[in-house]
Amino acid sequence: MQFVEQLKETVTTWVSNHPYVTTGVVAVATAHILHRLTKRGNKLGIVEGPPNTVVLYQLPRGPYTPSLTPFAVKLETYLRLAKIPYQNEFSFKRSSKGKIPWISYNGQAVADSQISMELLNSKFGVDLNKSLTDVEKAQAHAFRMMVEESFYWCMAYFRWVYEKYAHCLTLTGPKFVLYFMRRKVKQHLYAQGISRHSTEEIKKKLIQDLQALSAQLGDKKFLMGDNPTEVDCSAFGMLTWLVFSSHDDITMGMVKERFPSLYRYTMRMKETVWPDWDECITKGATVKATK
Repeated sequence: MQFVEQLKETVTTWVSNHPYVTTGVVAVATAHILHRLTKRGNKLGIVEGPPNTVVLYQLPRGPYTPSLTPFAVKLETYLRLAKIPYQNEFSFKRSSKGKIPWISYNGQAVADSQISMELLNSKFGVDLNKSLTDVEKAQAHAFRMMVEESFYWCMAYFRWVYEKYAHCLTLTGPKFVLYFMRRKVKQHLYAQGISRHSTEEIKKKLIQDLQALSAQLGDKKFLMGDNPTEVDCSAFGMLTWLVFSSHDDITMGMVKERFPSLYRYTMRMKETVWPDWDECITKGATVKATK
């Protein structure tokens, strides 16, 4: 047991100190490794929080963004915008569907960020989309699917598979962790289909997604108007990944240089929803996040 705990601590510390390679799929792959290594006696382990308080299970705070996965940034942004009481549980615990993040509410575990939001909308009578028409809701849904099912996978490729991403290829630390993580992520990306394209084709897809987001934003404060809605939670989560954590020769600086309106939008969301941002990051893994 002592060895297992030391191993978990080693892997957790290594992942936290290597922000350049940690994406949502990498995070899940890492959790998968920990699960396989410690699966004897491993259970879901719901934390008992205060009544009517959401417990958000997510990976440890990130070096440049509040989470190592953009889906956790999405979900925590939603909780803040909706003013729903919550507490964080930082761990590698996966949901029953093998996903991170997930939530529990009054003892009920819910997997998947979007399903969690839909449940909480019902429980708390919240609707960030209440000002939208049916057509606008359809547009918002389409853009959410784009950022989560297209933009996300393009970024995962550049974060993990792209060969010129030198930080990924010259890591120090437990080699078995890197080996299993990279293999698992490559399997995910190939099964999804994105890594079957060339680098130039994936870059083109990423730029097309950003162009679409930029066109939708226009001169508005947020994607659908003067107030943030659910789609802003998704878009912000993904854009923080690109704006604050990109270090390859293709995506680094892409938003600020080529899509300045999206950069300003990202900063606006950060200032609106995350005034305590600096307390929720480890500043390049140099300090411990205080929140």
